[in-house]
Amino acid sequence: MINIKSFYDNYLNFPKTDCGYCGCTSCVALLRRHYAGEASLSDCIYFEARGYCKEDFVSPKHFTNTKTEPSVSYVSPCPSDAERVTVEVNLASDLHSKYGYFDMISAEKLFGQSLPEMKIAPSLGLARLESDGEAVMGFAEGRILIRRALNENDAFWQLSRFIRWLWGAVN
Repeated sequence: MINIKSFYDNYLNFPKTDCGYCGCTSCVALLRRHYAGEASLSDCIYFEARGYCKEDFVSPKHFTNTKTEPSVSYVSPCPSDAERVTVEVNLASDLHSKYGYFDMISAEKLFGQSLPEMKIAPSLGLARLESDGEAVMGFAEGRILIRRALNENDAFWQLSRFIRWLWGAVN
């Protein structure tokens, strides 16, 4: 038996045909529904044909969100630069806790090569955008951290830009 620990590892070992025969829009969607108890891996027509077995796909940890409602927290000044501002935002609510907020696998497929300023690590559940000394980090569970923003308005502009770019990867 293979001991696969993360959702991304499970996805890498899945057929990745996105054929739709299982009733899901993609292989990622089938895996997410499987771990939520809403679908069976045997719904995939390629699953048994390729010699997979359910024991090879160990259920990863579910996303945990410590805050139940979306919120904004200010940490000012920025720990790395006293002249700048840090803002932490939680976009997710309990509604997203089953699947996470951002789907970093889809984000990498959509934006991996087309946005050179954004680095996406699906295995870590993380996207990072750096420009002009400012950094925005988005986590799969819906938390976003803006560091080294010029002021509060700039921080929210950075947040808005980051969310617009990742909007196609929201679960």
